[in-house]
Amino acid sequence: MIPKYIRVKDSINLDITNNKYPIGSNLPTEIELAKIYDVSRSTIRQALELLCEQGIISKHWGSGNVVRAKKENTKDKTVMILLPDTKSSESQRFISDITSTLAKNGYQLEVHETGNSFQRERQLLLSLLNDVYGGLIISIAHSNTPSPNADLLQLLLKRLLPIIFVKNAPTNIYNPCIVRYDSYDKGYQMARSLINAGNKKLGGIFINDDASSLLSFSGFIDAIRDANLEIVDNCFLFCNSSDPVGINSRSTTTINRFLKKAYDSVSAVYIDDDRLSSEGMYPLYNCALTPSKSIGKECANAILAIKKNGNFKPITIPYKN
Repeated sequence: MIPKYIRVKDSINLDITNNKYPIGSNLPTEIELAKIYDVSRSTIRQALELLCEQGIISKHWGSGNVVRAKKENTKDKTVMILLPDTKSSESQRFISDITSTLAKNGYQLEVHETGNSFQRERQLLLSLLNDVYGGLIISIAHSNTPSPNADLLQLLLKRLLPIIFVKNAPTNIYNPCIVRYDSYDKGYQMARSLINAGNKKLGGIFINDDASSLLSFSGFIDAIRDANLEIVDNCFLFCNSSDPVGINSRSTTTINRFLKKAYDSVSAVYIDDDRLSSEGMYPLYNCALTPSKSIGKECANAILAIKKNGNFKPITIPYKN
C-alpha cells in the first residue's frame, strides 16, 4: 500500500504540472494544504520534504515553499558534467569513460565547458536549480582558490543532488565526495625517476591555481629533499591555468624563456600539464606514469553508488609505472 504522504506528494506534483501552482509561485501554507488535500499537517510536511529533496520546490525562510520545477520537465536520468576544458585528450577520455558507464544504467550526459571561469560555472550551476537532474560531476574552476560558487553547490547538496567533485572540492563544502588522482605521489615518482636517470638538479613547471598540480609540486620537492639534492628555487615556474597575458602566462614564449634560463642551472625540467609544451631546443619531461584506474569510470560509479545507497567514500587513484 502506498503511504499517504507519497500519494499527497504525487497530487501536489500533478497540480504543479497542471500549472495550478506555477513555477516561481508560492505553495499554500501547510495548514491550507492540509485542508485542500484532506490530510494531517504532518502528512503535508512529509510530502513537502520529498518535493524539496527532488528539487521541485525549495524552502525559503519567511517566504514559504517556492515551486522550482515541473515533474514533466525533470532530467532525473541526466547527469551534468562541468569541466574547465572539454577539448583536451584527457577530458575526452574522461567524458567517454563516464558515458560508457552511465549509459549502461540508462543515464545520458549533458557536458558543459566552463573555460575555468567562475562566472560561466555559476550560470551553469544556476540552471541546475531550475530542474531535477540525476547528478553533477564537476571539476571546479581555479581549484586552488576559494570558490565564489560554493553557496550554489551547498544548496544543490542540500537538495540531495548527487555531486561528485573531480580532483578537488571547495574548502567550505562539508564531507564532499571527491574522486582524485594521487597527485602528490605522481610528483614524487616523477622526481625519483629523473634522479635515478642521473639528473642531480631538477626544475619544474606547475599550475598555480590547480590544487592537484600544487600537490604534485609538494611530492616533487620532497623527493628532491629525500635524495639530499639541492632545490634550485629559480628553476620552478608556476603558470596560470587560463592563459592570461603577463608574467604567469603559459604561452610557448614564456615557457621557452624560462627553460633557457633554467637549463643554465639544471639538467631536467618536469612539466605537470600535458597541454603545455615547448617548441625550442630545450627538452621537457612530461608525466610517464599511468593512473591505475579510469577516473571517469570511478566518477560514474560514484554517482550510481550515491543513487543506490545515499553515500559514497572518496577515492584516491594511485599511479603506476
